[in-house]
Amino acid sequence: MGYKPLCFGLTCILFAYYIYTPMPENIEEPWKVRIMDAAIKTASLMATILEKTGIKRFDELFSIIIKLDYTQPISDENVTVMDTTFSDIPVRLYLPKRKRESQRPAVIFIHGGAFVLGSYKQTPLDLLNRWTANKLDAVVVGVDLAPQYPFPVPYEDVVSVVKFFLQDKILAKYGVDPNRICISGDSSGGTLAAGVAQLVSCISYISVEC
Repeated sequence: MGYKPLCFGLTCILFAYYIYTPMPENIEEPWKVRIMDAAIKTASLMATILEKTGIKRFDELFSIIIKLDYTQPISDENVTVMDTTFSDIPVRLYLPKRKRESQRPAVIFIHGGAFVLGSYKQTPLDLLNRWTANKLDAVVVGVDLAPQYPFPVPYEDVVSVVKFFLQDKILAKYGVDPNRICISGDSSGGTLAAGVAQLVSCISYISVEC
């Protein structure tokens, strides 16, 4: 038996292993989930091999892959998008263009990434924040975290951004209603959002009591 048929057979087995994933019957478009799962498995295998051989750390390879999906702050007919900083922390603002007599609500969004990856610049998160700003007619603040710094630096960065944004002059600048501000996030960003919301509510309670 030659090497080529053997290699071809092993390749088919590996391909089937990576592609096949048991799915519940009610999943729509399961092939998309299988492709994503296969891509993650492949990237994880490559990252593991590179880390074991000392070429590149596991998280560094995933950071490079994620950066390939970064977007630019491009405005559209409904939302003005811009990158800026709040307390030296990078943020991306989504400002609805339609005219409004009253103040707008605001959403502070914190991206996920297991505290070591991710950015508001990723295409899915950029699309989500655009959709939120347009659908709710709300100012959206996407907070970018520095994955190279371990916890609690991400938490402290979010606290700094929130405190900066809640200043009266900043809220007035962007036409935000101080009584209609939401802090949200996905994955590890949701954990940060919960912690920061609790901290802010405690500070407000203490201020009122004093």
